Amino acid sequence: MNLTILFGDEKKELQVNNDSKKSLLDVLNENGIGIESDCGGIGKCDKCKVRVRELSREYRACELKICNLYKSINEARNIKGEGESIECVTIEIPRNISAHMKIEGADKSITNDASRKVPSDCCEGAMIKGREVALAIDIGTTTIVFALIDDTGNVIDTLGMTNSQRLYGADVISRIKVATSGKKDLLRKCVVDDLIRGIREICTNNGTSVAGLNNIVIAGNTTMCHILMGYDCSSLGVYPYTPVNINTIVTDTQKLLGFQEDIPVIIPPGFTTYVGADITAGLFSIEKDNKETFLLIDLGTNGEMVLVNKDRILVTSTAAGPAFEGGNISCGVASISGAISHVTIDKTGMVSFETIGKSKPIGICGSGLLDAIYELRENGYIDENGLFIDKYFEEGFKLYGSIRISQDDIRHFQMAKAAVRAGLEILLQGLNLTYEDIDNLYIAGGFGSGIDVKKAAGVGLIPRELLIKSEAIGNSSLGGAIKIANHVMYGINKYTFDKENVNIEEVDKLISLASEVDLSRHDEFKEKYMEYMYI
Repeated sequence: MNLTILFGDEKKELQVNNDSKKSLLDVLNENGIGIESDCGGIGKCDKCKVRVRELSREYRACELKICNLYKSINEARNIKGEGESIECVTIEIPRNISAHMKIEGADKSITNDASRKVPSDCCEGAMIKGREVALAIDIGTTTIVFALIDDTGNVIDTLGMTNSQRLYGADVISRIKVATSGKKDLLRKCVVDDLIRGIREICTNNGTSVAGLNNIVIAGNTTMCHILMGYDCSSLGVYPYTPVNINTIVTDTQKLLGFQEDIPVIIPPGFTTYVGADITAGLFSIEKDNKETFLLIDLGTNGEMVLVNKDRILVTSTAAGPAFEGGNISCGVASISGAISHVTIDKTGMVSFETIGKSKPIGICGSGLLDAIYELRENGYIDENGLFIDKYFEEGFKLYGSIRISQDDIRHFQMAKAAVRAGLEILLQGLNLTYEDIDNLYIAGGFGSGIDVKKAAGVGLIPRELLIKSEAIGNSSLGGAIKIANHVMYGINKYTFDKENVNIEEVDKLISLASEVDLSRHDEFKEKYMEYMYI
């Protein structure tokens, strides 16, 4: 059977076996036609819906097997008396957010002084004004961000893109399920292809080459790092959630990514299975004098929290879900061009908004969702339980065109923020501290870089008591990777590279000082979770 796939202004022809039991979603993804599937293909998110022109109806691509599609079309033809079996089928994809979409404003999401940029016209071959260069990468569940730096730590250029693994689920739990269902190599290929493309692009854009890099540092959560390394992910999803390896990994581009060039690659250690290398890097990016008591919260698809009090470090994580990054939201998208990022609503229902890149709205990202929920509550469209008034209960609240906030969207957000807030409270209890003892609250993550802190406190995501102490610091994972890449640059001669002598002792020290708080074993977590479901 011949499939004609129509998506946007593009068209692609595919040949498939009429008897194939593969889902249409798998066929599309295998052929580089990426459509969203936040739920990982289990039929819950509705984002993979396609229209079969010959049947004049929509189907979830994850549930539509090729053999059943062929059978249904020809049964319909027989009923109509249209004779011979059809061998050409047209599939329309009404909504297509490419897995390879670039992330807008990637340079704005870097924390600390690492965001200082050097004009790209200063490049001279493999060197930047006679300086060596290195690459820092943050592999997020939703996005991947690259930063090219010189040996002073200055950021020369940045590049961001959506993680193409998102086609197989919006959160780490979905990815673990997909990886353990026999698609581990497919997920690894997604991230390797993304890395190869991103590394080559950022090097080419700046007049250098892969061979010109001194080192590459890659930070990411434990699941992302396991998939990249080709590790078995099955133990990450079942108690006691044991990782294969969360120690410092030192390898090279040849072994890891298949480059001809043999460039050192360093993956920093993780604290625990669910507080991984991205959080280690994030904590490392915050320069402190051991006198400050502070909280670091990374608001991504997995809410990780760190409490630092002198030489004591407590870490924990909670399954916040992907709502903060547009996942499992009916009109949710990542922080790409056209995403509604900020919203105001007045009492008459008039909506004003901003989009990333000032482009035509295509959906709503996490910061826009937070704004919208705050505005809906402030103006009486939803109550303290997050329930819409009758007028909007069924259809939701329209923001623009077909983009709206649904009752389920609000519930997903409530569950995410309640999990984070409850985890925060339990963490403070672990060191017998109160809000008054906290000097600073640092909010990290792509979502964290774009939020209105006042509105975050207004919906109960962060404590009002810490509002004046709160600072959105952006992508601290990338900031830490930059700092590590700059740190090891002085100790690496890539031509006589000794993997046993890569010294990131300062990072390893953070691991030695840390203790984990397991929220699943904490009696008060569920009680506090329910308390913070209120808006």
